[in-house]
Amino acid sequence: MNRKKLVIISAVFLLGLLLFMQFGKSREQLAVRRNLESKIEAQQKQILILENKYTSAESSEKTPAREQKYNLKDSTAQILAELKLYDLELIDFSSGENELNLNLQGEFKSILSFIYYLETELKFLEIAEFKIKDDSRKLFFFVKLKNELI
Repeated sequence: MNRKKLVIISAVFLLGLLLFMQFGKSREQLAVRRNLESKIEAQQKQILILENKYTSAESSEKTPAREQKYNLKDSTAQILAELKLYDLELIDFSSGENELNLNLQGEFKSILSFIYYLETELKFLEIAEFKIKDDSRKLFFFVKLKNELI
């Protein structure tokens, strides 16, 4: 009877040890998978940005008059792709012929980095209006961009 209990206890212990080891391996594989998925997502965004730059450069070579009209459309796609890189969440956006309105949510540092990006990289856009609203967890902000070339 004692020997039977000892065998059962050791079998349960070994089974628990195997489950614990499998759980550890699963967590490692999940972490590696998440890391790879985030890298793939970042590369896809970078490809989208490069495609937008390439198509805008290609269209500007063909028709300089159309560059002013489509520049805002191309940059809208680029700006929307950049939002994930700055950890910002798009709540709503609207665009007209020469303006783009964005309602975003994010942390203060992300907002500042995004505004810096808009001012340095997209020089043909002018920030016409900027509002920040504080929530208990995140900041909401509104940006109105105007195409100053039109």
